[in-house]
Amino acid sequence: MEKKKKSMWSLLNPLDWIQAAFTLLAAIFAPFLRWLGMLTPPSTEGFQNITKADVDDAAKLATEQEAAVDTLVRAMSPTEVVRAYARADAAGRVEMDLSVLDLAQQDWLLRLSDEDLAKLGMSTTAACARSLEAKAVLPTYAKAKPETEMAEILRTPTDEEIEDMKREFVAARFRELFHAPGVPNPDPRFVPATVH
Repeated sequence: MEKKKKSMWSLLNPLDWIQAAFTLLAAIFAPFLRWLGMLTPPSTEGFQNITKADVDDAAKLATEQEAAVDTLVRAMSPTEVVRAYARADAAGRVEMDLSVLDLAQQDWLLRLSDEDLAKLGMSTTAACARSLEAKAVLPTYAKAKPETEMAEILRTPTDEEIEDMKREFVAARFRELFHAPGVPNPDPRFVPATVH
């Protein structure tokens, strides 16, 4: 950010003289006062108290995690790599290691459209293997699992049951509206909107 240029008229302003004097005093005495410990140290709020051991532990953990990911990637078969690539988003696909596949397989996989990748991602592992061998998208989807819960069977209430429900509703509303004298209504849900 550029500083504003001062005009010649500002040299006549006594407030600018006072500010320049304080700036000069601060520049002269601040290192001396800091050396004596008389100036407050800068604020350290919001910072964690991190030691060298914490940094070393974090570096060791990151190295171990990266090594574990590398071994998992190396252990993946070409079919699993194709399926993982198809299931990943665009950012994940850019970072994937396709070295398990030969150049022709890599070329085929990289040329697939988003629609074909979505089909492969929903396919089974065996379908991905067939597609990789044929270098064509041959999706096969897993069978839907049967529902384990029984469907609730609804029955139509009889006329007598409907009449009983109506009577219970009216009786409950009557008990809510007409209490004994001096007893307040504990649950006033059905209060008329207008009072006459």
